[in-house]
Amino acid sequence: MSHETKVSDRKALLHLAVRILTLPPIVIGVTLLLMYAPAGLLTRRELLLCEVFLLVIPLAAYPLREIFHIGKDRRRGQRGTALVCSAVGYLCGFLRSMLTPCSWLVHILFLSYVISIAALLLLNAGFGLRASGHACSTTAPAFLLTWKLHPLFVIPSVLLIAAVYRSSLKLSRHTLPQLLAGSAVSLLACVISIVVYGVG
Repeated sequence: MSHETKVSDRKALLHLAVRILTLPPIVIGVTLLLMYAPAGLLTRRELLLCEVFLLVIPLAAYPLREIFHIGKDRRRGQRGTALVCSAVGYLCGFLRSMLTPCSWLVHILFLSYVISIAALLLLNAGFGLRASGHACSTTAPAFLLTWKLHPLFVIPSVLLIAAVYRSSLKLSRHTLPQLLAGSAVSLLACVISIVVYGVG
């Protein structure tokens, strides 16, 4: 195996690792912990509520796909199962947040994720545009952390988004317009949610 091939393989593995570490449930899980621990923006009950519906249920898509062999193609099966599990988790969490006392931030989180998944399902299943779920799920938490925790969060946020974009492009998972569409969906969902619930 040539040196160039080895370098190419290592780069491909690095890009794949970025894709795995930035799976939507993982990103929101880390975001929630940051909002809870250093910032104190969430109570323990709210943290558990959000983790169950925004992390655990969406993340269950991956073992479910492998157990039941959903879809003939593994990657497409994962993507479809992830969309369904995410939609179920986000919608159930949103309904639960409406029925129990929750902070402004919890309402913002659930509404923005419900809007995001609905828009992605419409764009991807309805119009076949393949807007990026990775870009969508990375952009919203980056925006919220920069806004609610500290302006300097913009630095790691931009680096994270750039890494997601680069890995997706290098692995040919998405085109630049599809990545930008995912980010746009995310930001639009946040803006709509803030208009509905105010600035906190």
